[in-house]
Formats: sequence, C-alpha cells, structure tokens
Amino acid sequence: MGRVLSTEQVAPRDRIAYWHEVICSTFIKLDVAQTGGGSFRGMVRDHHVGPIRATRIVTDPMTAERSRRHLRAAEEDVCLLALQLNGRTIGHQDGRRAVLRPGDLALFDSRRPYLVDFQGPRFDHLVLQFPRAALRERGIEPDGATAHRIAVDSMIGRLVSPFIVNATRVADAASPETGERLAEMALDLIATALAPFGGLDRPPTAPGEELPHRVRLYMQLHLSDPCLSPPKVAAAHSISLRQLHRLFAREGTTFGRWLREERLRRCFDDLAAPRLAGRSIAEIGARWGMPDAPGLSRAFRARYGMSPREHRAAALAAPGTPPPTARPEGGPLRTCGGSV
Repeated sequence: MGRVLSTEQVAPRDRIAYWHEVICSTFIKLDVAQTGGGSFRGMVRDHHVGPIRATRIVTDPMTAERSRRHLRAAEEDVCLLALQLNGRTIGHQDGRRAVLRPGDLALFDSRRPYLVDFQGPRFDHLVLQFPRAALRERGIEPDGATAHRIAVDSMIGRLVSPFIVNATRVADAASPETGERLAEMALDLIATALAPFGGLDRPPTAPGEELPHRVRLYMQLHLSDPCLSPPKVAAAHSISLRQLHRLFAREGTTFGRWLREERLRRCFDDLAAPRLAGRSIAEIGARWGMPDAPGLSRAFRARYGMSPREHRAAALAAPGTPPPTARPEGGPLRTCGGSV
C-alpha cells in the first residue's frame, strides 16, 4: 500500500494546521482553508506509477490556492491532473473555470496561480503529478491546456478516466517495469486528451477521421502486446479486416509498417534514456512488444542505420546527439499471428 496520512492522527484543534502541512508536502506549496463546519477530516494516500505520483485525497469541503507569493519561492515545475471521483470541484486558472463532476478531468500548472474549491459533503479526488516536460515532450504546451474540463462521457474521457483509476489501483503490486509502462501509457493518453487545448491537435477531426484516430490510439496503448494483430484490432473496433487495412492504405502505409515504426521509435527513445541504462536491450524490446532480440536488432539497424547497442552507447556518451538519418524500413514485423 502507498503512504497514508490522515487528520485522525491528530487532535481536532490541530487538524487544519496539520492538513496544511500534509497538502504542501504531498503536492506543492498552497494555502488551504476549511469551507464547512465541524471538526475537519482529511486523508491522502500516495502511490507511484513509474515517474507519476498519484495521490488520492478524501476530505471535507475546503479550498486550496496557489498564489503569486508561492511562485516567488517556488522550486516545483510540475503539472497536476485532477480526476474527480466524488463530490464536485471548481477550478480556476489562466482566466478559465472548470467544473468537475465524478469522472471528469482537468489540468493545473504549478508555475502560475490557481484556485480550487473542493465541494462536498465528502470530497474524493485523484491527482496525478508529473513534470511539465512530460507534456512538452508529447507536443503539449501546458499554458493553454489548464482548467479545461475533459468530460467523462466524451470519447477520450471514457478512455482516460478508467485507465488512470485502474493503473493507480494496481500500482503498488506492479513491478517497476510495469509501473514505467503504465506511466508512459497514461502520459500519452493525457497528452491526447489535452491536445485540443494545448496546441498539438489539428482542427477538429472530420467524421471520417475519427475511426483512424481511435485505431491508432488503441494500438499505441497496446504496443507492449507482442500478439497485437490486425484481427485483434479490427475486432476491438467492430470493423472488418478489409476496412482496417484500407485505413492505413489511405495514409500510404500498412498496419505492420505503422506498428513497427511506433515500436522502434519507443525503443529508440528508451535506449537513449539514462534512467533506463540498467535495462538490457532485450528488456526494452519486450517492453514495446518486440521480445525477439535478434529481430529487434535487424529491424533497428534497417530503420536507423546502427544497432541498438551502438545507438545506446552514442546517446549515453553524448546526450542531445541528433538521431541518425533513417534508412528505408526493413522487412515485415513478426507477431504471434505471423507477418503483418
């Protein structure tokens, strides 16, 4: 289980002061105030999902404010994604106002003032904290993405909210490798959800573009599955194999080529990451659905013009080295169902 801190541990007269310390040590520097009557109650439970800190907060009605005073001495450079579980939250940042009900999501940025009003009678909230850089690496500028409500009944909300809740539930029992993988998936999903507000997205997709978008997102979430195959993806979207292959043909590619490119790109990034330097090349390949180490090496060399080992050595010796020029892609990707 994760760390648990509760006001039940202290006398009623000391609870507000104690709660302020809990909030500031768990999240970022904030001013908190009770908005209801009676003896205040609050509890936080921490989990770690890879580099993401996930905190469940159950509390009586309160407000939390990040003011300019906090920013002057701030060392934090994080974003906070709020997922409402019970009660209601009204969040304000950057001139926007988001009203969250159970299942809804919104982003807040530690680098600018914000105010959140946690309404009850009993408030239940899940907050994910992660570096701002994690969004910027995914093409999202947090400044434009804050305090926008992502509704639980929207297409992306139906995907993101349950995934985050379930990933947090299994975090304590998961291996570090699984935690890292879940975190990458969660951050990719969050970036996708924020894209319409943060500058990544094109104008709203036309009706004919929605299905390809959903198919690609599904495949990105299942890259770690070495048995990901056209029949499995087609069945998940209630379409025929012919329809599925047509979607990729319209973009000038194939199912197998697109899948191989995505997997190799993730392996390329992981092999250059200092935090993953202790993992073998085979482990990184398996992490992204390419458990056949010789096959990974051949595909990697065909794509990038060097072996995985050579790329890792160059990247870790000289961080910031630009990626090599890609060669024409190699042969077919092998999956559990054969070539695709």
